Amino acid sequence: MMRFPLLFLAAGLVSCAPLPPLVTDPPSETPAENSQKKIASADSLSKDSAASVPFVAVAPAVAPKDSSVSDSSNFKPVEPAPVLSSTPKNIPTMALAAELSRDFRVGIQVGVSKTEISGKNYRIAFHENDDGSEKSSALKISANGSRVSAGSDKADSVWIFPGESSRISVDGKEYRGKILVVNSAKKLNVINILPIEDYLKGVVPNEIGKLDASMFEALKVQAVAARTYAYHHFNSRISLGFDVFATVQDQVYNGCASEAELPSAAIDSTAGIVLTNNGEFIEAYYHSTCGGYTDGVEVWGLAPVSYLKSQSDMKNTDSAWCSASSYSSWKKVYSEKELVTMFKKNFKAAKASGNSDFSKIQQIEVQSEFPGRRVNQLEVLTDKGIFTANGDRIRQLFKEGSKILPSSKFKIEKNGKVWVLDGSGFGHGIGMCQMGARARAKAGQSFQEILQAYYPGTSLQCVHSEQ
Repeated sequence: MMRFPLLFLAAGLVSCAPLPPLVTDPPSETPAENSQKKIASADSLSKDSAASVPFVAVAPAVAPKDSSVSDSSNFKPVEPAPVLSSTPKNIPTMALAAELSRDFRVGIQVGVSKTEISGKNYRIAFHENDDGSEKSSALKISANGSRVSAGSDKADSVWIFPGESSRISVDGKEYRGKILVVNSAKKLNVINILPIEDYLKGVVPNEIGKLDASMFEALKVQAVAARTYAYHHFNSRISLGFDVFATVQDQVYNGCASEAELPSAAIDSTAGIVLTNNGEFIEAYYHSTCGGYTDGVEVWGLAPVSYLKSQSDMKNTDSAWCSASSYSSWKKVYSEKELVTMFKKNFKAAKASGNSDFSKIQQIEVQSEFPGRRVNQLEVLTDKGIFTANGDRIRQLFKEGSKILPSSKFKIEKNGKVWVLDGSGFGHGIGMCQMGARARAKAGQSFQEILQAYYPGTSLQCVHSEQ
């Protein structure tokens, strides 16, 4: 495949070689399974904290659906923009464990009945190493009992390989790399298999936005965080046949549809760079808007993590770094009837404790807060006694339709006949504040300074495969 000169320029700014092709509103609670975060050896890990994490590490904004149908015959590779600042050359390298030296697997469609493959030219096979057959027309694939039907053929799985200088489309959306379709519980899982660096090109613009050159360092921050998250979550969805979901359950990945020059340049200029702590990939959690203070994983009921602690993110005494966010402050107003209906409906999802068979609300009080001023325990006095909700789960208690409360950082009081919530922030508030990172970059901070602000005590290292 042709490489562009600027791509080499961008990748060459780091001391370690770019990664070779190697063989992620509320997030879902699907637990990570057997998460592999090893770096250099099979025995380098003593703990798999990902398996117990109840929520995931992404900003809760859902990427818009792309209703257009891409025409792979008009495919033009995205040429990276010139790199606007150099990446330091003293970042130490480290070897990847053998099990991480493969292509990344992303579940782009999970539990579907059918899908359609198209492209200018592609090859279909029923085993990864088969020669298969050439195709140029659309191919319908469906679940058939415990097998996969592809046209008139049936198999346990179907592999789709792109032709030279072309890409594969799945239901009209283009993807880099190859596609694997497997049957899982009589439904289809459609998996995109590609190098992590290519995966990131479909993640970074969705997670932090297509920023301008003044915030290039923030794009680099997002690239490092997203790369670290990906490596930490290798095999985290192993029972489904892939590593991460393409949704807010992990990181929002939209294939080629969202690729843009500056995000791609940021990825290339930080190629292979990850965040580590004690030789392990960190849990690089991030969110949209912290409201001036971040919090630790204690909001999820977990044991404290040294690099994910509560801290101030104030630019000065009067303004937070994320003050440009529309969620730097917000207000919600509810009638008692609305709250009764809402609380009873969401009682189980919020894991509230107490009697849910009530018809009146007499009082609502914040009993305690976390250091970052998010609510630790909310107490509700009803006509049937007291019930409580805790931590980030409180956001579920106020769920309306598919949207939970923007943040658990709020005050609540009764004003006449209505209850008023005055809040700030968007997301769980752990790790990097994306709106804060954008403002810090615009103010001239480097990507290393920003990462240390949100993940204190961590180290930058550059991974490479020995295979």
